[in-house]
Amino acid sequence: MTLYIRTPEMIAESRRRMMRRMLENTFNQERVLSFPLEMKVNENEYTLTALLPGLSTDEINIQFNNGTLSIDSEYQEISDEKSEYLFSEMPAGKFSRSVEINDPIVSEKISAGMKDGVLTIHLPKAEEAKPKTIKINAK
Repeated sequence: MTLYIRTPEMIAESRRRMMRRMLENTFNQERVLSFPLEMKVNENEYTLTALLPGLSTDEINIQFNNGTLSIDSEYQEISDEKSEYLFSEMPAGKFSRSVEINDPIVSEKISAGMKDGVLTIHLPKAEEAKPKTIKINAK
């Protein structure tokens, strides 16, 4: 049998250490950046829309590989040495999002455009993925 003797000071110190560890773990992690996406589908294509304000078309990398569309980029940190920051919610750092598409896509015809920070990607479906109408023969 083990006997533990605890005093209020020991309990308080233990809780202080636990809180210190929790705070250190919280603030030492890098910020995880994300961006909003919207995906629509019709009988001919998928359309993906992403909000990426402040980025140019040259700064965004789009890849389609084995049914997965990936978008990645990086927000550069903006800093002003003459000012003291009270807080900053401006994004800074690399980010990436991937979307898996189950239907076959004609990868040669994928197109992307950007206007006012809104990225739009069109992914045309292959013929075998388009819906077929089947007529019923009456006898």
